[in-house]
Amino acid sequence: MQTKISQRVIAGLDATGKRQFIRDSDLVGFGIEGSAKGKFSYFVETRVKGSGKSVRTHLGNVDHIRLDDARQEARKLLMEAKRGTDIRFRHEEEEPLPETLGKAHEEFYAVKKHKLAPSTLADYRKTFNNCLADWKQLPTRQLSRRMVQQRYIELLDEKNPAYVNKVFRNLSSVLNFSGVRPNPCEVISDKDLRVQVEGKSRFLSGMEIHDVMQWHFTFRPRVTSLLLFYMLTGVRREEALGLTWADIREGKVHFPQTKNKKAHFVPLVGILNGLVGERRPDDEKVFPFTNASLRTALDKFKAQVKFREDWTIHDLRRTFSEHMNLIGYGELDIAVANNQGASGVTRRHYLSGQLAKENLLNRMFEDLQRQFEYYYREIGGEVKKVPKDWVPTDILIDEDIAGRMTNEDWDDYASTIDNSREGF
Repeated sequence: MQTKISQRVIAGLDATGKRQFIRDSDLVGFGIEGSAKGKFSYFVETRVKGSGKSVRTHLGNVDHIRLDDARQEARKLLMEAKRGTDIRFRHEEEEPLPETLGKAHEEFYAVKKHKLAPSTLADYRKTFNNCLADWKQLPTRQLSRRMVQQRYIELLDEKNPAYVNKVFRNLSSVLNFSGVRPNPCEVISDKDLRVQVEGKSRFLSGMEIHDVMQWHFTFRPRVTSLLLFYMLTGVRREEALGLTWADIREGKVHFPQTKNKKAHFVPLVGILNGLVGERRPDDEKVFPFTNASLRTALDKFKAQVKFREDWTIHDLRRTFSEHMNLIGYGELDIAVANNQGASGVTRRHYLSGQLAKENLLNRMFEDLQRQFEYYYREIGGEVKKVPKDWVPTDILIDEDIAGRMTNEDWDDYASTIDNSREGF
């Protein structure tokens, strides 16, 4: 069939149960091919100068490419064929763009799943679905700088600037991966639109550590074991939540699934043994929390132990680093303990070795526990009354009595509960 291809022709396309070709009467060599099931795509068909061969290459789905853009691309390819370029191989060498932004993200997830941590990929999905879900079916070529600029400004009125920056930082990474040039997200920096956000610096003070420890040793809510484990090891949220008892062996906690894909371990010295608890079957989790249940337990705990500023699980990793620095450990040692990527020859070839690392971590964790012991024993403060639902059945104290207990009373009471904990 030969006719002038127009938007009306495209709107009338329908499956016929067999393959069909519609060739443009205005631009010879340009057309639309339809499958038996009704999938239609633009194509260019012509002879290559010097070879005498007739070749055909497809430009993309008619639903995702504007007719004017397809016609313009067809003219360019027809000119190249006249110069002797086999346009089939030209398109094989240049990887075609994903048809839609949704497909661009799916390709990114599929390829990057072996390089990026599951939590990182989940973050990419979440930011796209939360803020850009209406762009899933948007043809990749049609995303413009103006669209990015407008959405960025709109989101700033609704969400935290740091989160908005992350949304478009993630989108920019996906577009770069897909080969979109120029990247429309560059409009944010080109026009100086990005709102600068100060880096987070929250960590728990000695007094706040004291309060967490007092609750732990006195009332034993399950969440405080995990909170202290975070503060005393510096591991990330998902690294601890994903632990099973099969990961604990030879006196160490092994973390095979880390953010940077670099295996990490923590020696179980001092109080760390008590925090992980008694061994259960290998396939059971060490800390019986999901992300959701940890969030609920943490909110409940913070509602009772009210600190001056709010804090998050990641702030406990910062607490670990800050107090390690306070007791004299430098950036290099703390980076090893935090399992951060090596940047120097010494770190790559010496401090990342198992023997050096184990010796260093044993010393660091023991020193940090001594510092926490100082906070627990020496720092005073008013003891808050504890709600009944936080008190385990084996530790029951009358609320009136609890409200009159002094710091010395609480210290004495905690020591009678368990005076065998190493390091405390």
